[in-house]
Amino acid sequence: MHVLSEPQVIATMETTRPQQRRWERYQVKIRTKITVNTNGETLCFHGEASDVSQGGLRLFMPRDLEPGIIVLMEFSLPYNSRVMAIRGLVRNRSGFSYGVEFMNPTAYQRDTITQLCKTLQLLE
Repeated sequence: MHVLSEPQVIATMETTRPQQRRWERYQVKIRTKITVNTNGETLCFHGEASDVSQGGLRLFMPRDLEPGIIVLMEFSLPYNSRVMAIRGLVRNRSGFSYGVEFMNPTAYQRDTITQLCKTLQLLE
């Protein structure tokens, strides 16, 4: 597995539209490897994850993907050196910024993401 660069943390909480969110979102910048299978072809490229919550994240990637596409994301969360590989469903997009919902995270992945969100909440 490819080791990604160290993520950057910005200890501020996203506060836009909180009444419409199931989870609080936290600003981080995480270099992310993205793999997509479309039309029988596997494409790999890099992007940047941010706006992390327990249910998903915002992903900036210079590719044209439509909502409904499933992506594989590989990244290291802040305060954790282990590379996480998690599938996500592209829910929405604005330009090259995509809202991605985590799909079937393992218990370890859920716990790790929850712990990160708790840590970032303390840092706000």
